[in-house]
Amino acid sequence: MNYKEFNKILICPNCSSSVIETTQGFSCSGECKSNYPVYHEVPVMISPTNPVFNIADFADATPPAIFFNAYKNPVLQFLKKIRPDVTLNVVSKKNYAAIALKLQSIKKPRILIIGGSIDGKGIRALKDHLPANTILVESDVAHGPNTNIIIDAHQIPFQDQCFDLVIAQAVLEHVLDPFLCVKEIHRVLKPGGFIYAETPFMQQVHGGKYDFHRFTHLGHRRLFRQFREENSGLIAGAGSMMAWSLLYFITSFSPNKKVDKALSYLGSFASFWLKYFDYLLNQNKSSYDAACGLFFLGIKEPNYLLPDQELLSSYRGHKS
Repeated sequence: MNYKEFNKILICPNCSSSVIETTQGFSCSGECKSNYPVYHEVPVMISPTNPVFNIADFADATPPAIFFNAYKNPVLQFLKKIRPDVTLNVVSKKNYAAIALKLQSIKKPRILIIGGSIDGKGIRALKDHLPANTILVESDVAHGPNTNIIIDAHQIPFQDQCFDLVIAQAVLEHVLDPFLCVKEIHRVLKPGGFIYAETPFMQQVHGGKYDFHRFTHLGHRRLFRQFREENSGLIAGAGSMMAWSLLYFITSFSPNKKVDKALSYLGSFASFWLKYFDYLLNQNKSSYDAACGLFFLGIKEPNYLLPDQELLSSYRGHKS
């Protein structure tokens, strides 16, 4: 989707004023007068005071890939294709299909995907069943095949209450302040709008230096305490957690980055089979205490705030 479809709801991420479209991109109409260029046909709505990302970082002739590599070598592409995944995720597709049904009654839904440079697991079950007039904004801090706007989730450059659904799949572990990001998500959602998030609990570092947080089931629920819960649960259980642990035990023997990559690739074949225990273990509540990842689907209701006592009573594990 071209940014022309959603440029009318953009705001300045630096001061929240409206923006004016120019020949180079967008310009803040407020006091800060910040300018936001369009590179590779993608608006870069990053605040000039952003402590992590610089607008100029996205101006390269070859768009940078921060979190993933798009291999051009056919041999590397083949090796990547046959590499087994160490995570067993059997619920994302089902969850997205359920969300698609919830959106059918909305005449012209607006959806914001945070971290949407590439398709997340199972998301085709949503995308393939969206109304024809859906406005789909796929944002990221990296260029990718889907990216149609560059943003930082700490400063979402969109007007208040303008989206019907926000998706943050495998994102909130990569942000500096997930609570601030969720506050921003709450701001841009319409009353009755939905948030869907998937976030790891017991999972090793991925994304290198851009990896900061993990959440237990209750920690994840409290992160979204301003949303009434529609559904929550396991994305991947203890089997996937063990597969990740064995893989990273193997890579811990790496003396340098090149060896780490080689051991990581080979280790995937040695450890992936452990994930299939999740078919059995995910039926037990104890898996919540050893989960690899969790999901949350919530709805924005005016003035709703989950009481901490109610949060504690919703514990699903067996540890005391």
